[in-house]
Amino acid sequence: MQCSVGAFLHSGQICMSTERILVHKSIFEPFCRQIKASSAEFFKSNQSSTALTMAQAAGVAKNKKLVGDAIAKGATLVYGDIHQSETTSYRLNPVIVGGVTKEMDLFYTESFGPSVSLIMVENDEEAVAIANDTDYGLSGAVFTESLARGLDIASKVESGAVHINSMTIHDEARLPHGGVKNSGWGRFNSQWGLDEFLKTKTVTFQTKGL
Repeated sequence: MQCSVGAFLHSGQICMSTERILVHKSIFEPFCRQIKASSAEFFKSNQSSTALTMAQAAGVAKNKKLVGDAIAKGATLVYGDIHQSETTSYRLNPVIVGGVTKEMDLFYTESFGPSVSLIMVENDEEAVAIANDTDYGLSGAVFTESLARGLDIASKVESGAVHINSMTIHDEARLPHGGVKNSGWGRFNSQWGLDEFLKTKTVTFQTKGL
C-alpha cells in the first residue's frame, strides 16, 4: 500500500511522489499482484471511476505520451488503462508500467502524474545503480526486514532523503528537507531552514603585539 499511495496520492502531483519502484526478481511476480490489489483498494471509495484529476490537461497528455512510448518500446501495463475515456481532459486513470528500461522516456522523465514504473533488479548493487541513474534526487524509500541492510542502501542512494519502510512522500518540520542534483539546493525546516537566510562570517582577533 505504501508504494501505491506514494505513487498516486494527489494524482502523483507531489515532488516526492514515487516514480520508479525497484523490485528484486525473487519477489517480482507476487509484488505485482500485491501492488495491483493495493492500488484497487486505494481507489475503491470511488466506485464509478478510478480516474484521478490533474491540475492541467497538459499533465494528462504528458503521462499518456510517456506511457505510450514505454509500451511501444516493450513495456507492459500492469495496472490501469491510458485509453479509457474520461469526462474531462483533466482526468487520468492511475497506471503501473512494468518492464521499463533506459530506452524509454518514462525511465528518466519525471511524470508528475499518476504513472509509476516497475523495474526488476538482480541485487542491491543494481538497485542502487538504477536509483542513482537520474538527474533528480529529492526523496527515496527502501523496504526491507533488515535495518542494517536498509541503512547500507540508504547511505549509497543519492537523495536528499531516504525513508526506510515508509513511502517517498515524507516530510517532518523538525528534519532538514531538500534535494540533490536537479532537485534543488539548500535545505528548509527547523534550524537548517533558518541557516538558508543567514550568512556565516568569520571574525578573528589577537592581542599579541598590540
